[in-house]
Amino acid sequence: MRTAGEVSIHLRGHPDGVAIAVVTGDLDTASVPALAEVLDELLTARQDFVLDLRGLGFLGVAGLELLLETARRGAQHGVAWAVVTWGCVVVRAVEAIGVAGVLPVHPTLIDALAEVEAWRRAHAR
Repeated sequence: MRTAGEVSIHLRGHPDGVAIAVVTGDLDTASVPALAEVLDELLTARQDFVLDLRGLGFLGVAGLELLLETARRGAQHGVAWAVVTWGCVVVRAVEAIGVAGVLPVHPTLIDALAEVEAWRRAHAR
């Protein structure tokens, strides 16, 4: 588990080979570098993953920028990924800036894993 500022990141595996990064706390300018490091490792290794943000209490602009950069890099590296979140913290921020169609956001872990699997099938992985 990694911690920085007011955020904790726990990385675990799923039986189908997808990494799950569980993020809790506040994702702001002070804590984004810790998550950015984890995401960089996953993307560089071309590791498919789910980013579980259900435990976030705050998502700042820096966190949103990191999610958008992750979407760009995921497409560039051919990495399947999805976000699982519920409640208003992430959903409201994503909808407010109009990027709901860019970020693969789902209300449950099962839905997020299904999106990763569908991407894998569509790309013969």
